[in-house]
Amino acid sequence: MKKFRARKKKKHLLLKTIIIIAIIYLSFSYCLKFLFTKKIADKVSNKVIINYLLKSSSNNLIETSKTKDLFNINFTSSALLLKTSMNNLVSDEMPVFEDSYNENTIVTKYFEDPNNYVVKKPIVYLYNSHQLEEYSNSNVNMYNTTPNVLMASYILKEKLNDLNVPTIVEQTDISELLRTNSWKYNYSYKASRMLVEDTLEKNSSLKYIIDLHRDSIPKNSTTLKVDNKSFAKLLFVVGIEHENYEANLTIAQKLSDIINSKQNNLSKGILKKGGKGNNGIYNQDLSSNAMLIELGGPENTIDEVTNTITVLADSLYELIKGDV
Repeated sequence: MKKFRARKKKKHLLLKTIIIIAIIYLSFSYCLKFLFTKKIADKVSNKVIINYLLKSSSNNLIETSKTKDLFNINFTSSALLLKTSMNNLVSDEMPVFEDSYNENTIVTKYFEDPNNYVVKKPIVYLYNSHQLEEYSNSNVNMYNTTPNVLMASYILKEKLNDLNVPTIVEQTDISELLRTNSWKYNYSYKASRMLVEDTLEKNSSLKYIIDLHRDSIPKNSTTLKVDNKSFAKLLFVVGIEHENYEANLTIAQKLSDIINSKQNNLSKGILKKGGKGNNGIYNQDLSSNAMLIELGGPENTIDEVTNTITVLADSLYELIKGDV
């Protein structure tokens, strides 16, 4: 009887030990899987997915390619942080304007240009006062990323350079610049103005300055459907609170007309902004060829944005070719 109880006790202890080992093993395996998956997702979510989108020539940028190709890319850091404060470079007298953007909705992250190369004697300078305005992630959410206007600038830069229009993109992290100086989000134009002035000083060849934004209205107002193809609509914003705004108005109207000649109704035209509560300048006083373009809205996909960028790039090429 005692031997039977001893055997039963040993079996019970053995079973208990096996269960504990199994629980530890499963927990450890789950943790490893979670960490590995998260690590891959984090990598895919920044430089890899951007480069993947830039290199794709398909209108369906994600679905038509093999996803395994995403993991065959050499990863590098995408951090570009300012290390010193620039408060002493900015006059406190520079006006700051409230705008309609809600800083709490800006959730995307800054990333470097995945195709960062030297462009000699650039003609076009692209920047984003609101770099992290986001688009829909409906077709890229599996990669834990959200496209934004900074990505759109990188795509536009590639297309313009392919057309032999030397183009550069502002790569300073404006969000970090705001944090460094303890500035609120409505200081974005104040921050971007410093960058534009510095870039113009360093690049005498620049002729066209474009601040690319994303509108904040519903998709039915920001989308154009032609046959089976969708585009993110464009809107030009011209500040009228400075002396030479008519030159900005003229160049914006020219480009808008060219765009609509290529794809009717893609450009919604020009919105003049001024008066109390509005910026009214948008850094456009720095150049007669300065433009602010709203490209799509928060519900537009990166496919729709890219379709529009193709037309925008061709239109800019035609404008510049006729202007040179």
